[in-house]
Formats: sequence, structure tokens, C-alpha cells
Amino acid sequence: MKNLAKFKVAVRTREYLIQAIFQLLFNNEDKDNILQQFEDEHATKKVDFENFNKALIKIDQDKESLSSILHDDLGLKNSELELIDRAILYYGIYEIKTKELPKEVVIDECIRLSKKFSSPDSYKFINVYLDKYLKLNEVKKDK
Repeated sequence: MKNLAKFKVAVRTREYLIQAIFQLLFNNEDKDNILQQFEDEHATKKVDFENFNKALIKIDQDKESLSSILHDDLGLKNSELELIDRAILYYGIYEIKTKELPKEVVIDECIRLSKKFSSPDSYKFINVYLDKYLKLNEVKKDK
């Protein structure tokens, strides 16, 4: 695995964000409560709460669209998808859409997050579906 020591804040922020997205999806909790909870619980840690908040707010706003991408574009049913994997895919698609990080970094991070939070082989699944999403977007751009 790559040495991520230089990126501790970004790595920690992404890990907390995946946990927050999972919480958002698990019990449909209000995003403002989740944001406040994470800020309270992790106030003493170095976390980029500006990016954390921006991402969680946008993902919450786009839940239906993200769900549609998974279902309609990628052919995934919620019943086939572990909730943590759905959270990671939501995050990955969000990052790809914002274009703030290179696609390769987004995929590497989602694979890393999957290895940390999900089942042992889910990183393969995450990789396949993010790659499929990227290819679908390339086809749409070409049309």
C-alpha cells in the first residue's frame, strides 16, 4: 500500500466521510445532526471539516440521483449491495463528478476505503463499478 503519511488529514477526512454517508443511508438521519456529531466527536483531531461538510451536504442532496446511477446506469440493485459499499460508491461517484481529484486517486481511495471498512473482496466490486461508471461517462461525453 502507498505511503499516505503526507495525506493524514485527507485520509482521515475521507474515512469519517464514509462513516457519515453510511450513517446517512442506514437510518436516514438528518445530515445536520451527523455533521454536528462528527464535529463534536472529532474536534480534537485534524480533519478537513470544510470538505467533509461540503461533500456530505452534496451527497445528501444527490441521494436520489446517486441511487439512480447505481440502479439505472450500473445495473445494481440495493438488495445486491452492502450498505457500506453503497456509501463508498456514492463517495466515489461524487468525487468523480466534482473533478477535484484525479480519477485514479478517487478509485485508489475507494479501494482503500473498501479494504478498511467492507468485506475482504469488496474492493474488486468497487473497482469494477467505478471503472464502469467512468467508461459510461466517457461514452456520454463523446455523444
